Amino acid sequence: MGNLNYNEIGQPIRINLGEDITLATPTLILLPEVGREKNITSGVSIPTSNVTVGDETLLAGEYIEYYTQDGDLDYSGRWKFKAKLDFSPSDIRQTDFQKFRVLS
Repeated sequence: MGNLNYNEIGQPIRINLGEDITLATPTLILLPEVGREKNITSGVSIPTSNVTVGDETLLAGEYIEYYTQDGDLDYSGRWKFKAKLDFSPSDIRQTDFQKFRVLS
């Protein structure tokens, strides 16, 4: 993922898990360098169609997708994001953090 702009709305954030996650409840975790972690569930989906991003094809049911909303990117600087997937109370999986920048 490239850089995003401060308070940019409608930009997709996608995380490829590379395995079937259709039975999970997804959460997107956004973590600014300064400020509080944001755990987003509303609007986070597991799409049912393939999408090509650059030279990579994300397969249906294997990635999460979220479109930024007003107030999400409220800090200019370095950020991290990752996916948390709840398959059951005893089966909760998380990806590693990925980094991006929010430009002012």
